[in-house]
Amino acid sequence: MATISNGTPATGSTATSNCSRSSSSTSIVAQYAAGRPNPAGTFGHLSGDEEELLRALWQKLLAAFKDTAPLTAAAAGGDGGAATRRSERALQPRASEPAASGWFGLGLGAAAKAEPAEYRQTVHAVAAESSRPPAFPATDKPATMRAAFWAAARCDHPDVLVLRFLRARKWQVDDALAMLLACLRWRVAEEVDWLTWHGESALNLALLRRGIGAVHKTDRLGHPVLHIPVRLNDPSAQPREQILDYTIYLMELARALLRPPVEKVCLLFDTTDIALSNMDWAFFRSFMAYLEHYYPECLGLVLIYRASWVFNKLWKLIRPLLDPVVASKVHFVNSPAELQQFIDPAALPAALGGASDFAYEYVLPAPDENAAMHDAPRRDALLAERAAACDALELATASWATADASTPDAERAALDADRSRAADRLIAASNAADPYIRARTLYHRTGVIDSQLAVHL
Repeated sequence: MATISNGTPATGSTATSNCSRSSSSTSIVAQYAAGRPNPAGTFGHLSGDEEELLRALWQKLLAAFKDTAPLTAAAAGGDGGAATRRSERALQPRASEPAASGWFGLGLGAAAKAEPAEYRQTVHAVAAESSRPPAFPATDKPATMRAAFWAAARCDHPDVLVLRFLRARKWQVDDALAMLLACLRWRVAEEVDWLTWHGESALNLALLRRGIGAVHKTDRLGHPVLHIPVRLNDPSAQPREQILDYTIYLMELARALLRPPVEKVCLLFDTTDIALSNMDWAFFRSFMAYLEHYYPECLGLVLIYRASWVFNKLWKLIRPLLDPVVASKVHFVNSPAELQQFIDPAALPAALGGASDFAYEYVLPAPDENAAMHDAPRRDALLAERAAACDALELATASWATADASTPDAERAALDADRSRAADRLIAASNAADPYIRARTLYHRTGVIDSQLAVHL
């Protein structure tokens, strides 16, 4: 077997409880060699200790919901935020400052150049008018922590979301709560719901056409594979704010493709034939930071294929900034044979030494594909049912979370059953509401996500 390296020796974590801990680099490779993921600590695969910690986190989370102070939607700014609020931007392209260029997209030592017509062009500007979502619904109700949480849960069982933060913080309840609440504040500040409402309509058309982050098939553990051909990246071809929009879109898309027991994605960076002009420090750093802080435990593996000296230099700069667990998931593979240890040849494009004839092509939104979003009365009714389902699940969870070792087994079983029924109701309500509150994507148009939201990869 070929040697596979993540560039530095793996470091183990110190055991602090009987709960499962994040896998080391060696165990990740072992899972691929066996073709079986390790489900420990995930939804439906909890030890007794882990379930008690989940109950404890829910108690604290429900207490946090009682704080009705509004969360502001001010832009987060800095490396993780957009320059202006998304809802205040025009969907049509507009003239502005010249495009930046230079090493890693930072404009170092480069003269300003004229902005081409496609620099800010969004899908909204070219797609059929009947495909466009309506304006994002205005509301006079400011977002609260509770509202932000239930919006973030989307169509998942909420335990799937909560457990991600527990695992990311090594089952430390207070740390997990702080991380989760910070994520909810970020989602409100970044107006993620606005972005998923408008979907591709709000995104840079040239970015979508280049296929950076195209999803094709799965790896050997069933994780969807996001292909990132770095040579197609051009940091100077669009504003940074649109790159950040696209990054969040990819994160939300990845979530839409995950269904338990599959809870993670595989990122495949193809660095074949890249040049300095393709490197974008800001994008890569933001991409990894979002995964680490706001989409924890969604990353199964990062494969760097045929890393050049350019990428190796960039990696040396970025690695110390990442969480060690995240960094341990990055692996360098230098040949098709090494790559095929992680991805079956049938799922790999021919350009990567595989047998698939896959060639990415962006398909514009189809006429009327978002017609459901224009049916406001039906949407309101479905959202009312979803709100009622959230209320019911909160009540069931409050009773379930307080059960302890002194609770009779029959009572615990009844509480579990009540909560499962409430969760099923919420998932059904969320699935029914989805086409009314989120624009369809390329993967709906191509059948990867069907009308029932089932995933076919």
